[in-house]
Amino acid sequence: MFTKTYKMIGFLALSGLFCALILFVPSEIYAVENTAENTDITQASDNVTPTANGLPAGFYQFNNLEIFKGPTVDEPPAAIEVIQKNNKSCVVYENGKTDKSIPCVFNGDQDNNYIIQIEEKTTLVGVNQESALLSDFLAGEKINVLGWLAADGKTIRAAMVRNLEIKSYHQSLSGTIKEVTEKGFTITLTNGDEVFVNTPIVEGAQVTVKGVFDKVNSVISSVLSIFIKPNIVLQEKILEEPTPPAPSAKPSVLFKNFLKIFGL
Repeated sequence: MFTKTYKMIGFLALSGLFCALILFVPSEIYAVENTAENTDITQASDNVTPTANGLPAGFYQFNNLEIFKGPTVDEPPAAIEVIQKNNKSCVVYENGKTDKSIPCVFNGDQDNNYIIQIEEKTTLVGVNQESALLSDFLAGEKINVLGWLAADGKTIRAAMVRNLEIKSYHQSLSGTIKEVTEKGFTITLTNGDEVFVNTPIVEGAQVTVKGVFDKVNSVISSVLSIFIKPNIVLQEKILEEPTPPAPSAKPSVLFKNFLKIFGL
């Protein structure tokens, strides 16, 4: 009898404890989980770093960028630093489609800065779509860039770069030398056209030659390439000697007597 009563009391005690756990523990667990979840969201939002210009990574066309620093080399790969001016008319074009413009995004009154990566496959053209070289892109000039914006929001891998300045652009032509004269040489292009080249090899020109250098005999043989920079002579402004002042007229006798009267 006492044994059954004891077992019954123990069973009721365990049942009550189990009910208490069901009623109170889930709410506490939910509160803890909810607090932890809110904390994670807050921390995650604080760790989000927006891109410099607010644009997601993608393919865009950027117009009227100003070159801040031109390329430091004459052949790709190279980089050009540009500035996107902060003005209301600034837009970019998604996927390079000029009928799909979106406004530029700036940080307050600040301008956007980009680094344009020029690769061997990048097409360089002038204002009228004529071929251009890296040396044609100078600081202060305006350009349009079509390319891929990286996730950092600052780097653009260019597919095409167009210079908007009206000027003469350089081109790269390859051919076979047909004739050499004192004034230059004639080359035959692959399409059969003949082009005369005014010789840039003059005294004072800067030249870079790639070949086999025999240091003992000071001879370069097996030349692979010759790169020539024309000699640019800056005319110095001639300073004119100052004109001496004209001598003053001699004082008259009347003026001398006037000075004597006052003891001067």
